Amino acid sequence: MHMGIYYLHPPPQLTKNFSRLNLNVIYRNCIIQCLKVCKYTGEKGRNMPIKGRAAVFREARKPLSIEEIEFPDPKYDEVLIKVRAVGVCHTDLATIDGEFPPPPLMPTVLGHEIAGEVHLVGEGVREVGPGDGVVLSWLWYTCGKCRFCIRGNEQLCEHLVETGRHVYGGYAEYVLAKASHVIKIPSSVPWEYAPAATDAIATPFKGLRVAGAKEGDVVVVWGVGALGFNAIQVAKAKGCTVIAVGRSEFKLQKAKEVGADVVINASREDPVDAIKRVSDGGADVILQLVPTDVKTYEQAFYSLRRGGVLVLLGYPPGKLCLPVIEWGLDEKKVIASLAFTRYDITESLRLMAQGKVRPVVTTYKGLESINRALDDLREGKVLGRPVVLM
Repeated sequence: MHMGIYYLHPPPQLTKNFSRLNLNVIYRNCIIQCLKVCKYTGEKGRNMPIKGRAAVFREARKPLSIEEIEFPDPKYDEVLIKVRAVGVCHTDLATIDGEFPPPPLMPTVLGHEIAGEVHLVGEGVREVGPGDGVVLSWLWYTCGKCRFCIRGNEQLCEHLVETGRHVYGGYAEYVLAKASHVIKIPSSVPWEYAPAATDAIATPFKGLRVAGAKEGDVVVVWGVGALGFNAIQVAKAKGCTVIAVGRSEFKLQKAKEVGADVVINASREDPVDAIKRVSDGGADVILQLVPTDVKTYEQAFYSLRRGGVLVLLGYPPGKLCLPVIEWGLDEKKVIASLAFTRYDITESLRLMAQGKVRPVVTTYKGLESINRALDDLREGKVLGRPVVLM
């Protein structure tokens, strides 16, 4: 950070004409000025813009371009974060591959699972200061005033600004954020785990929350990827019995390691029959995480017990065909749960700090590894969530 020249000691040519009292005043004013420069930014705080590298998304279905760009000063209520770790989400991969409409305005910088250190703060920021470890999620800005925000559903905000789509995201050395939308990281949570709180844990946490999952419930986690591994641990932290459903024996074994009580390989047996058999009639809650096969959502519906809740967390193309009579007479519930709120992120960090959730991650070193992480994710080579460490 370039701050210009500020004297902690008054220039020698001035001291001979001042009393001790006047010198104390000068010292005090110099120190105050230095503190202001260290804390605040803008024209008073910097003479030169910060430059750094970013992985720029310029064209669909092409590798990201590592470029040097300028990062703006934070405004009154903003912070500039030095990125230390960023998660690589399937949403970003789908965006790059042209499969997640609408496309963002390009060129842009993707990445919405961000952990880093506050580098600079705007003059009105009091919640955090330089050096604080924070996370930033997809929720770059929510208004707090629309009907959705007022009702606690800020993920549906009418004025939502999305990190990595509407503003530059975290595939970069720095990222700008609203101070109100960053959350401090507990000191016991390492950098490689912190990004998971912003999506990969917060999303299933919210899904279980809106489903009303409670101690003693049978919870099925359908899909054993990054979110699935975290969902298992969150459900276990709530005191639930957890059944994991997937098609990869390797990933199902990992599901057992992170806490699943029962695993079902859907490529070897009918998952509906298996779930009903091991759960004494069906599941209380099913988190459906599969992003590609709508048939598995119908199977999940038939795997519920009476009064059970199916939560849609993955969104495959296609339409559901469900029996209305069974739906009504059994009082089954089918709900969608979009993303998360800042509350869910805060609780996800707390669970990690308490040692109740340990996300499964595959780490990559340096921004230049971002395309390799994306390729590995595309090819199914990653166990858990790819995380790029800066």
